[in-house]
Amino acid sequence: MSSTATLVQSVNAVPYSLLFSLTVYLALFGGIALFFRPLLVGIGRALYLTVRPRPGKSAVQGTTASRPPESA
Repeated sequence: MSSTATLVQSVNAVPYSLLFSLTVYLALFGGIALFFRPLLVGIGRALYLTVRPRPGKSAVQGTTASRPPESA
């Protein structure tokens, strides 16, 4: 059997209703993700700060104070 005949048979075996519903669900998911993108980005940033918090002001000031003065 040729590869073209195998390909045609496999394409005919896919139900179009399943393909259509999968496309609709994917489009709905993409639309919802785009609509709620700012919220999702904010949640992601909050989770990132929970795992790896920012250094405090004293730690940041300590690193800048330890630098040698710049020459003009």
